Amino acid sequence: MKVSEVDAKVLAEYLRLDDPEEIEMKELGRMKQSAVAMITAYTGLKAEELDKYADITQALFVLVADMFDNRNLQTDNKPVMNPAVRTILNLHSVNLL
Repeated sequence: MKVSEVDAKVLAEYLRLDDPEEIEMKELGRMKQSAVAMITAYTGLKAEELDKYADITQALFVLVADMFDNRNLQTDNKPVMNPAVRTILNLHSVNLL
């Protein structure tokens, strides 16, 4: 599956949400946009280039799941990225110094 094919319904299925409410579906759409923005900023790839890499879709799923599960403010100052997501995104980073 390509990043461009992922919609709120697909994300709801991935998150195993039974009968998600409309507000959850809208939230998932916003989370996808945020995750795509994070991926493009991290890798330096353009949004349309993400479809070239099937593994980036998995990173998108994991990022959205993390956003959904951790919607509350975290009080620690240590941002932690999922190691699998970091590995996938590092493979495709074009903006490394």
